[in-house]
Amino acid sequence: MRLTDILRDQHAQLYVLLDELQGLGLAGPEGGERLRKARQAMVAHLTLEDSRLYPALQAHPSTSALARRYVGEMQQLTPALLAFFDAYHEGNADAEAFSRSLGQLLAELKQRISREEDRLYPAYEAHCEKSE
Repeated sequence: MRLTDILRDQHAQLYVLLDELQGLGLAGPEGGERLRKARQAMVAHLTLEDSRLYPALQAHPSTSALARRYVGEMQQLTPALLAFFDAYHEGNADAEAFSRSLGQLLAELKQRISREEDRLYPAYEAHCEKSE
């Protein structure tokens, strides 16, 4: 399976987990389990991008500037994403505050994922995929 297909599948899995979490909330063990799984999925995805996608993009002259921009953005976004999961991992948050925070997280992720899938992954496929 191509790297970008794996990354797209991870995006889809993350959406499913976060949508389920939005429906369940943090009340009860199911919500906490979805939160834990979503964090694990997020970390696995970020690790794969950091270890394989960005290095390949940075090494190619046609994509290095694009890669630097996306890496810089992720250096800003990643701490906020992980802070969300860490803030709610105990499951004792106000339901309204959690719902609002999750909505903001989903909006940020949807925007970022759309940009990755529309611009970053095609650049990787066009310039870097054959060299892996």
